[in-house]
Order: sequence, then structure tokens, then C-alpha cells
Amino acid sequence: MIPFDNNYTIPDSIPAYQTISTDEKTDWQAQWIWDIENIHEENTWMCFFKSVNLDTVPSTLTAHISADSKYWLYINGQTVVFEGSLKRDSGRGYYDSVDIAPYLKERDNSICVLAWYWGSEENYSYVSSGQGGFIFEAIGEDVTILSNSTWKVKKNHSYVNRFLYQPNYRLPEFSIYYDARRDMVSWMKEGYDFSSWDSATEYGVGGSGVYGKLYPRGIPMLKDYGLKDYENSADYENYVVTKNNEKITVTIPYNAQFTPYFKVIAPEGEKIRITTENTLITGSVSTTYITKEGEQEFESLGWMNGEEVTYKFPKGTKILSLQYRETGYNSEFSGDFNCDDEFLNTLWQKSLRTLYVTMRDNFMDCPDRERAQWWGDVTNEMVMTMYAMDSNSYLLYQKGVEDMLSHLDGSDILQTVVPISGDYFELPVQQLAGIVGFLTYYQYTGDKAFLEKVYEASINYLKLWEIGEDNLVVHREGSWDWPDWGSKADMTAIENAWVYYALSSVEEMAAVLGVEDDLSFIAERKERIKSGYQSLWTKKGFKSKGKLKPDDRANALAVLSGLAEEWQYDTIVKVLTSTKNSSPYMEYYVLEALCKLGRYDEAVTRIKDRYEDMVKEDYSTLWEFWNSWQGTKNHAWSGGPLVIMSKHFAGITPLEAGYEVVEINPQYHLSSNLTCTVPSVKGLITFGYEKIDGQYTLTLNLPEDMQAVLYVPSGAVVRVNGAIYFEGGGYSNGAGNIEIIENR
Repeated sequence: MIPFDNNYTIPDSIPAYQTISTDEKTDWQAQWIWDIENIHEENTWMCFFKSVNLDTVPSTLTAHISADSKYWLYINGQTVVFEGSLKRDSGRGYYDSVDIAPYLKERDNSICVLAWYWGSEENYSYVSSGQGGFIFEAIGEDVTILSNSTWKVKKNHSYVNRFLYQPNYRLPEFSIYYDARRDMVSWMKEGYDFSSWDSATEYGVGGSGVYGKLYPRGIPMLKDYGLKDYENSADYENYVVTKNNEKITVTIPYNAQFTPYFKVIAPEGEKIRITTENTLITGSVSTTYITKEGEQEFESLGWMNGEEVTYKFPKGTKILSLQYRETGYNSEFSGDFNCDDEFLNTLWQKSLRTLYVTMRDNFMDCPDRERAQWWGDVTNEMVMTMYAMDSNSYLLYQKGVEDMLSHLDGSDILQTVVPISGDYFELPVQQLAGIVGFLTYYQYTGDKAFLEKVYEASINYLKLWEIGEDNLVVHREGSWDWPDWGSKADMTAIENAWVYYALSSVEEMAAVLGVEDDLSFIAERKERIKSGYQSLWTKKGFKSKGKLKPDDRANALAVLSGLAEEWQYDTIVKVLTSTKNSSPYMEYYVLEALCKLGRYDEAVTRIKDRYEDMVKEDYSTLWEFWNSWQGTKNHAWSGGPLVIMSKHFAGITPLEAGYEVVEINPQYHLSSNLTCTVPSVKGLITFGYEKIDGQYTLTLNLPEDMQAVLYVPSGAVVRVNGAIYFEGGGYSNGAGNIEIIENR
């Protein structure tokens, strides 16, 4: 059922590296509009209409559009935007910029908008303005279209607001409850009579009032893959339901973000339910539809995710069509990994699929239970994008960083979940991992301006930690004393290692930026923590007082942070190969430590042991925990092996920031053939090798301006960008951009 192999085409190139705009738009002429009766009612769907007469059609016309909370735009009966606007933050929102010229015509034009206001007061990924709102502004040389009281408005009563249909408090989205007996038939089509609709009410010019400031969305508009057949749709064409509430389950080839569709002939007043495998397990969204008489079709606009979609139909329903529309973040799968070990190939592909389903308005922990931007998840997801997706994906991380920095409230505390409504979270270890991630992002992108943006917040956060008389940090609980899921966490050893790791990362940032003011503070803190940490050493590994056994996470972090000494490595390896306390989140760091220690065989063994059940399961994504019945079945923090395989097994990593120099140092002994593509900021890096009869043949393709250090087996034939570098036992440097190091 699940295509685990490379089922996508790697593009020939990737977009140039971009940074998001953080400039507020202040010159709005358009008004926020809504109706007057339902302005504060949560879970409300509102319809807008504007007639525009044009003498000539402009070649381009950019419309700036925003909504609290989402909108769908139709011009002259054509879909222009499918689910626009991004989730709001406190006191601020985002606007989309869309060229609408291709949809316009001379004379009469019909602009229709369906807007959905959530208004939920407690959730983990959105902050309501307190009232519904929509704004539209398109100003060209000979045309001006502004949302104001000249627009028509009408509440869509087909969408019923039922309290029970907010699936759980973490989600701002409501489940859909649609009564087709109230259907406003064909209101988005040309020729509809809007004369009975009310005039919209104005609620203030853009950038003012309760809606707050407006910033460019910074990330691409959603990618709409169009309506598709389920894998078994054909089984139910013209099928007549013979019993009441008959369940029909249709399948999608992989876990995806989608909106379900059906076309049926049914009696009036019956109920159709649409759920996924995630609806009951994690409290995710669902759809309820009340039928009208006769032929009818419906697409439920509240996106779901999953592989199995269950329609529950009333008796007598004739099914004409069952389909779904896949949508998702607009970034291409540009990385790949393949070797002669199908276990590893499958795990790499599952990691990629898991990553993609957790990208939309923001990086999220899971696409079903909460869709929230937890910073530990975000950090792992960012590193995965560096090996799997094009540079459009980096914009999602940049937006997340902007979100987090905007929540600094003078206390220097970095919040772990932003945006958030009705709650507050600081998970210190996730924020420390995030600071390490800031440096990682710079290493892959070379974006010095990014470091300038995050440096002050990073050093100020680290200054919140105090050092005790034992030269270990005074424990900082935050709002939730959470080191990891998993078990038997050695919080003292984990926390101190994270603080040291973050200090070292900020020290490197300071060196790049030429900042000297904080170096003495950093050096003093590192010296004291290293001294204190060595007091945790035992003959079995690093372990704090009261702990029976060393923790794999703590000892892995000791290696990665530089706290461990070389003479301690062999003991630590025993911990990392025998102790399995970590959750899938921290497993990435354990595997990274094994690779840093050069213990690649042990890393493969651990991967196969820990991920065995996830790989065997006929499901395309990875779980939150090590079992499928606890937590969600799609958690991107579990995809660390993707990085391990591309970075360490294929050996591709930036040697200088921004891939000015790339190191390619594969572990040839792990497989007899391998191919790997990495989407760097300079372009695609493609490397592969094959061993036949003891002879290695290597192929490397690099962007033109990239330097490389390539490690090769003795006597290998090497082709770089089509040229053969092997010359009678030696290597020609060709254009001079490749240094080849022969391993004997």
C-alpha cells in the first residue's frame, strides 16, 4: 500500500536562498469588514461579494489579503486561493500577496470570498483578534479594489456552529458541521443575485484596531495538488448503500494533508460522517454533513491528515464519486538517499513523509492533535529540511524564529510554543536545543544576518542560568520540567550538558559576528560547568547522584557538547549501545553522538533496533513514541535518522558555513552502493558510489562555485561533474575545486 521507494522526481535546481520580510505594511487603504450581527461569534463562516467593472485587464494586479482566520477566494467562478491567510499571533497577523490579473476579464467581474473565523480562546497555535475580519486591497495603475462597506456580506448558515465540534482544546480549528438543506446554491458562480445581501460593516483600516499590525506572510502560498481519486475510489462508483451508517474506508497512498470530497444521491435530512484513523486516537478534526434531497457534492474545507478516510453513509445513498484534495507546504522534495539496505531506505522515506505532513502555517509537532510549533520539534525539523527539501522550506523556520522573538516580553525568556492562546510554555531544554539549532542553521546557510538576529536573545537567555557551589547549573524548571519523553531521565546531567552545548554555540556565533563583550562570561561559565560535570563521571559513564545507571541522552550530549574527554569515549559508547531511555525526539542526538565518535556500525545497529516496529508497520509516517498506540502516528521529531544517513553514512556536510566547502566522507563499509542528493544553498549536491568486484566507482556532481573535500577508497574511479579524476593511480584536481583524500 505504501510506496517507500523514491516516488518523487528530484528537481534539476532549487530556488535561491531567501529571507522573509519583517516589514509591517502601514499604508493600507482597505477596511477590515464583516457583518454586524456575528462579529464576535466563534466558528463562523462568512460570505463576501464585490462586483468590479474593468475597461481593460491589467497585466498584473497584486491583491494583499488577510483574514481572521482563513479565507477562500474565487474570481469569476474560478478558485484563486484555496485556504489563504496564516494563523495569527498576539496583536499581529499576516497578509497574502496574490496576482489576481489572470482571473479578471473586461467588463463585469465577480469577486467572492468565503471566510472562516475560529475565535477559539484557548489553543496552541493561534491567537484570535477577538472578532471575525477580512481585508482585501488591490491597487494598480487603472484599478483600485478595496474591501469596504460597498462589499456585500452574508453569513453562511450551512456551516453550523456546534460547541461539540471543536475536537480538543489544543486545536483552534473546529470540526465541520454542514447542513446542505441550508445550502446557498451556486453563490460563487457568475450570475448569482446578491441584491438581498447586506452591506459589509467596516471595522477599521488595515494595520489598526483589534486586528493589530499586518506583516507579509513570508512563506509560499499553499500548494494545491488538486482533487485525486483514493486508491480504491473505483470500488464505490455508483455503489448503493444497503444498510444505515455503513462505513466505507478509502485509502490515500501516504499520510497527507487533505480535504475530503464526495458526490452522492441521497434523501434529505440524513447524516454523513467523515473521519480518519486520527479522529478518535488524537482528538483530531472530523466532518458531519446533513444531506439535502437528490444529487449533491461537498468538499469539507477543514483539512485533515491520514492514510485512511472513513465515510459513514445513510441507507439508500448512491455514491457517485469519492475523492480528496491534497494540499501542503510549497516546497519540493529535493533530497534523497538510497543504498543496498532497504530498511534504511524505507526509514529515510518515512522520515521525509513525516516531516512534510508537519509543515503548513508553521512547523508543527503533529498534524492532528495540536498542530503547534514546539521548539524542540522545530529544531529537529529544520535540520531535516537541510537534507530533504528545497530552500523554500527554510522560510518556515525563519518565520518560526520571528514568531518566537516577537514573544520576548522583557524577561529574556524564550517561549517554547508560539503562537499560543490561553497558556504559556517555557521548556528550558527545548530552548537550549533551539540555540544550538540557531548555529546549525547558520552552518548550513551561511546567513550571518540570521545570527545577528538571534544572538542577543540567545546570550540573554543563557544568562538566566545560575551556577551553584558544585559548579553545576541551578536547575531551571520553566513552566514544565520536561527533559524528554522516554524514561529514567538524568535531568541534572542532561540540563548541564545542554547549557554547555548552547554556550559553545553562542561562543561560535560571537566569533562569526566579532562580538567580544560576552566572551569572558561564556568562558567562565563553560569552565565551571566542565569542572562540575566531570564530578558526575563514574566508571560506568556520566551519572548524577541518586541515579542507578547512566542515561543515554546525558552521555550523548556530553559528547556533542564537548564536555566528554577522549579517554571517556569507550565507556560512553557502552552506554549508548546498551541503554535505551530516549524517546524518538532525543534518539537523534544519541545517534549523532555515536557518529561523532566514529561508531557507525553501532549507529546502524541502534537504528534498526529502535525503529524496527516503525519500519515494519504498513504506515508511511513515524510515531511520537516507540509504540503506535501511545501519542500520534506522525511526529517529525522522530525523523532524525534521515539526517544521520545523509550527513554521516553518505558523509555530506558543510565544512565551511553556507557550503563554501563541502566535506564528503562516506562510510563505504556500510553498503556496497549508495546514492545521496543534498539540496544545499548553493545548489544540488549529488553523490553516489558502487562497488563491483572490489573496485569502487564514485560519481559526484557539485554546484559550479562549490569547493569540496572528498574522501575516496584506495584506487577508486572518480567522476566529478562528468570529468574523470582518476589518472593511473593518482588524482587530477581538474578545475582545482576538489581536494581528494585517499583512504588506504
